[in-house]
Amino acid sequence: MINESLNAHEMAARLGSAEYRVRREWAHAAWAALDCCAPQDRAVVLADHLARLETGGPALGDLLGTVTADALFWADVAPVHELTAYGVAALDRLRDLPLGLDTRKRLFARLWGTFDPLDRQAFLTRVDPEGRFLRRGAA
Repeated sequence: MINESLNAHEMAARLGSAEYRVRREWAHAAWAALDCCAPQDRAVVLADHLARLETGGPALGDLLGTVTADALFWADVAPVHELTAYGVAALDRLRDLPLGLDTRKRLFARLWGTFDPLDRQAFLTRVDPEGRFLRRGAA
């Protein structure tokens, strides 16, 4: 990826380079491949890719705020009942959205980390060998 600032002459030379031509061909191939995907599959692929590019906001802060920074601040000051209500609502809403596997794993790992070892074991005993959850009330 080219990150440095270039003047018009340098940019013209760079655009004619072999490196740029290869990158452009890969970008066209990726676009064509995405165009051939079903819309829901394309959404999952793109959501996963965007999640991998996420920066979490500027390291030194942002005067205008970012989504992540705002969410972290709110989570620090919100009472437990609000955190629970919004957390459950967000998870319910995310169920049918095109999230990449890495994003789903990150959400699951964060939630899993809130359980103590005994609760984790009790939960795992309620999952059958095919991975289906056996519903018998709260774990």
